[in-house]
Amino acid sequence: MPCFRRLSRRPLAGRLLALCLLLTAPSHTEAQDIVRSSATWKTLQTQWFEVHYPSDAEAWVQDLAPRLDATRDAVAALVGYAPRGRTTVLIDDPYNVANGKAIPLTGAPVIHLWVTPPAPTDQIANHRGWGQKLMSHEFAHIAHLSRPARRTQWYWHLLPAQVSPITVSSPRWATEGYATWIEGKITGSGRPFGAWRPALLRERALAGRLPSYGALSGGGGYKGGNLAYLAGSAFWEWLAAQRGDSSMALVFRRQTARTARNFDEAFRGVYGEPPATMYARFSAELTAKAFTVDAGLRARGMVDGTLLARFSRGAGAPAVTRDGRRVALVLPGLGASPRVIVAPADTQPITTLEQQQAQRLVRLDPQDVPGVRVFPRLAKPLATLPARRARLFGSPRFIDAAGTLLLLESWSLRRDGTQRPDLAIWNTTSGTVRFVTDGAAVQDADPSPDGSRAVALRCIGGACGLVFVSLTDGTVTPLAAGSPRKVFSHPRWSPDGSRIVTSVQDTSGTWRIALIDPATGTEELVTPDDDVNRHSPSFDATGRGLVYVSEAGGIPDVESLQLADRTRARRTRVSGSVYEPMPLPDGGLLFFSEYADGVELRRVDQSTAVAGDDRLGDDPRLVPAMPRRREAGSALTARPVDAATPYGLGPRTHRLLAQTAMARDGIVHAGVLSSADPANRLSWTLTGMGGTRAAWRGGVASAAWYGWRPSLRAEAFWLEQRATAQRNRSVVSASDIGLAGASLAAELPIAGSSTAQRAAVSGFVGAASEDAGDTRLRTTLGAQYSIGGVTGWRRSVGASLRGTAGRLGDSSFTRGSVGAFAASRGVRADVRWHRATRSTPLYEQFSAGGFAPPLTDASTQSQRIPIPALPSGIVRGLELIDYRIAGPAPLVPLTLYAQSTGAVWRADRHSVVIGAERALAVDFLGLVGLPRMQLLAGVARIVRGPLTDKGSAYLSFGWRP
Repeated sequence: MPCFRRLSRRPLAGRLLALCLLLTAPSHTEAQDIVRSSATWKTLQTQWFEVHYPSDAEAWVQDLAPRLDATRDAVAALVGYAPRGRTTVLIDDPYNVANGKAIPLTGAPVIHLWVTPPAPTDQIANHRGWGQKLMSHEFAHIAHLSRPARRTQWYWHLLPAQVSPITVSSPRWATEGYATWIEGKITGSGRPFGAWRPALLRERALAGRLPSYGALSGGGGYKGGNLAYLAGSAFWEWLAAQRGDSSMALVFRRQTARTARNFDEAFRGVYGEPPATMYARFSAELTAKAFTVDAGLRARGMVDGTLLARFSRGAGAPAVTRDGRRVALVLPGLGASPRVIVAPADTQPITTLEQQQAQRLVRLDPQDVPGVRVFPRLAKPLATLPARRARLFGSPRFIDAAGTLLLLESWSLRRDGTQRPDLAIWNTTSGTVRFVTDGAAVQDADPSPDGSRAVALRCIGGACGLVFVSLTDGTVTPLAAGSPRKVFSHPRWSPDGSRIVTSVQDTSGTWRIALIDPATGTEELVTPDDDVNRHSPSFDATGRGLVYVSEAGGIPDVESLQLADRTRARRTRVSGSVYEPMPLPDGGLLFFSEYADGVELRRVDQSTAVAGDDRLGDDPRLVPAMPRRREAGSALTARPVDAATPYGLGPRTHRLLAQTAMARDGIVHAGVLSSADPANRLSWTLTGMGGTRAAWRGGVASAAWYGWRPSLRAEAFWLEQRATAQRNRSVVSASDIGLAGASLAAELPIAGSSTAQRAAVSGFVGAASEDAGDTRLRTTLGAQYSIGGVTGWRRSVGASLRGTAGRLGDSSFTRGSVGAFAASRGVRADVRWHRATRSTPLYEQFSAGGFAPPLTDASTQSQRIPIPALPSGIVRGLELIDYRIAGPAPLVPLTLYAQSTGAVWRADRHSVVIGAERALAVDFLGLVGLPRMQLLAGVARIVRGPLTDKGSAYLSFGWRP
């Protein structure tokens, strides 16, 4: 976060930026985090926490809740601070993935936990309970980043929410690395004690690819986003080894002192030198340790197999046909969508075309030297499956012996916007894809030998168990139940279909291998309870042995086990780590081996032997190039917790907020009193506004209820606008208007994996006046429907319909709008046609320009077409046509656009504006006690029409329930 460091000497600017990023930055780059507001919610309280959760997470919450207060006390003892009041914890499962988030608002901190546990190959999988590990990490953020400053300027208290100077000035590596260090100290496990942290750091050090200090907080390249956690925590450990654990807290105390200091200044005052200097020394020592480990492994004899292909940015787990002749992989997109390929299980020599190109270069320049191919590549794919509309595919498994049918995993978007994994079958011959399930939350599946069903992992409410899925009709049948204290992963059938092998993790935190009887669900552990993680198992071709990943010795390698006598043998010795070993019919195996910039596909033969003992992990002097020895962790005594109560309307957070708008039709400022709850079920605002004569003024009371589907929205208001007072009144057709009344609307968004729909109905009753004329009774009834569909990778189309019928005084009217759009690779084109009946009074006719009326329900004034770069009334009449094309600006986060509007289809008779703008809409802010936020800012120039060559700037910042 270099921008925070630059702004830290400007407290107001820096804190405003930090607050904006905290409240608006989504965890997902393609979608904001969501909360399942319409679920049945419950609440429980401890001394230090208020926990809200949907009922399907009951078991997960009840397992975690008794240790929450002890976790808080343990973290406070390490950090030297903890908030005095209760911390709000919201627990949910929106995307069926493992994640968490802390929002360290001073005086009102919030934690958001997702209950689905991680897979064993995930860097966060080393834990003794997912909830405990997750809570330790996220509350470490709260205790660290909500430490208040011991001096604040008066204007800081005018902000709707406050953050500590630590949040403003700390780089990402310092915050994430410190929370990762805390997670290890509290639980005695976590990333600091796992095999995946040293594997990545070791490989990068050996390749000379450790990040620079400036890149440590970044997220570029293969697993670059993980380095702030992994290298950051290792760097803090290295510092603590020299100055003691308490030295970290001293840095934070200096950051919040009465004397303003940024992170670098606070750090130097404790450790004597700048962080960049100390990090360079740490990197040198880590590199030396990595080469020591590498030398030790080479002395014992590397066994890393034959390289078949190298992939940058990673690749998905391999699958092999029963005869071993075909392999299926998931490859990342390189300017296109990620794709599943099926290829011969062999490398591809130089092609004839490549030979001809090399010969041509030499003929043109005899002194030229043809390039050398260093790394082999897989043979040319026999079949490729890119994304289908918005559906990506992964985890391929061959169903038939010929290798023409593949069982795939594909994530579906459900109606409420949540995501769940599903199963699909790809016919590589015909290219067809048939979806087996829809929203079933089944993944990591393996088809039975007869192809009739699959065994799969199903995670619901934080419990991951095993199920059968019919490949004919998608019926899901339970096999082995999971729980918050028992997690299954990676189930695989035996060749004869009599047994299933799987990974299982219990409260010890160790992943072990178990056999499951498919008829009874009976479980038999087959690997020892020796505190060594063993996971990702598969049967060998005979069905009498297993191959899997073993972390014995501190490095993930392939190990085999004979079921008859339980003898184990190591099959590889690599310097990094291995993933997803896949047995071959001849006794060999395929596996992924990690290197600094991605993974390599390798093969070892049956005759390959691994001799010697790997005890490098026992030397603590090699940390962090090797794992730390697991510790007992903090003693977290369980404390009684009162029974949960219904959530109801939820706890209310009330805030005084400000909003503003500025455009060609004036400037308006508003004060807002808002109320919101963490689960975003009920939100309301009271808004009073005033400004220049031509701007909107009045008062609005709005409320929205999201506890049902469809959601409900109610509004009561009084508004007026004196558009004839705007500075461009001589070239526009605008009227002064007044409007008062109430509206009620119901809205139903229907999300889908490739199609999204939205339907709404609304009604209004009130009174309206125009140009100081008589006030007339006004009633309207409106309906709207929109649909959008994905037609290809980063391509979509959509259409919308809106109709309104109403009465104004003695006049009745009907008007409607039809719109369509097409988008490709970030560029979007829109066209909209608006038409009203001839009897429509002037007030109800379409009018373009200016900002939209400050109402939550746009259908109340659907005749107003907002274009903030143009003045109100630039076009007015019974018919209006609007065109717009927009696309991303290079290098800067802005949208470039051109927009024209007029009363005829011919664009050369329209008013046309070109500009650049930035729009932001954040829906789920109830988590921090705020309503939904909308921001629009831009600059534009009119290039055709009455105000040709006029420029303008516009800004709108507001809140809605």
